[in-house]
Amino acid sequence: MSIAKKIWRGSDLRRSRFHDEKGNYALRSAQDVGDAAFGFLTTVLRVSIGYRPVLPFIALNAFRFVKARLNPNARVFEWSSGMSTLWFEDHCAEVHSVEDDLTWFNLISARTRSSRLHYLRGFDYVNKIRDFPAGYFDLVSIDGSDRLACFAVVGDYLRPGGMLLIDNTDKDRVNLGDLYEIDRCLATQANYEVHRFTGWTHGNFFPQETTICLRRS
Repeated sequence: MSIAKKIWRGSDLRRSRFHDEKGNYALRSAQDVGDAAFGFLTTVLRVSIGYRPVLPFIALNAFRFVKARLNPNARVFEWSSGMSTLWFEDHCAEVHSVEDDLTWFNLISARTRSSRLHYLRGFDYVNKIRDFPAGYFDLVSIDGSDRLACFAVVGDYLRPGGMLLIDNTDKDRVNLGDLYEIDRCLATQANYEVHRFTGWTHGNFFPQETTICLRRS
C-alpha cells in the first residue's frame, strides 16, 4: 500500500479512514467529529509518549451506552484486561479479568487495587467464567483471544438485563474468523437485544464497531 493510500484508508480493509471494516461511515454527527478528534489526539499521545487514558478501549459511543446502564453494584467479567479493567474497578463493585499475555497481565496487575486478575491460557482462559454461578454478572466483555469459544460459554452467567460487550465486530470479514462468526450468530439469536456502534476509540485514528447485547431472558 502506498503512503498516500495508507494515510487515507488506514488499511486495505477499509474504504477510508472514516469507515469501519464493514464499510459503515463514522462521521455522522458533531459528536462523531468530537470523538474522531479525541481519537487523533490520543493516538499522537500513545505513539509519542505511550500515554493511554483510563477508558475501555471500545468505540466511544458504545462506551457511553454502557456507562449509562452500569451502576456501582455491578459485577463485571472480562476476557482480556486493560484500561477497561482500571475503569470498571473505579465504577463497579466487582471486576474479574482473565489475561493470556504475561507482559500485559503484569502491567495491569501493578495498577489495580481490587480487581481479580488471572493469568490463564487456552482452555483455562476460556472457561474461567464457569467458576461463577448462573446470572452472576451484570456485564461480560469479550475482547481478547479465542473470542468465538468465549462467546459460546457466556450462556447463563450474564443476568437477564445484563450487557454482553463484544469489541471489533466489524473485523474478520475476509477470513470469516471468530468475530465474523459471532456477528453472524447474533443476527439469529432472539435472547439478545443487539446494538451495534460504529465509532472512534482512544489511541486509534480510525473507527471500529463495538456490539452491545442486552440479555432478554
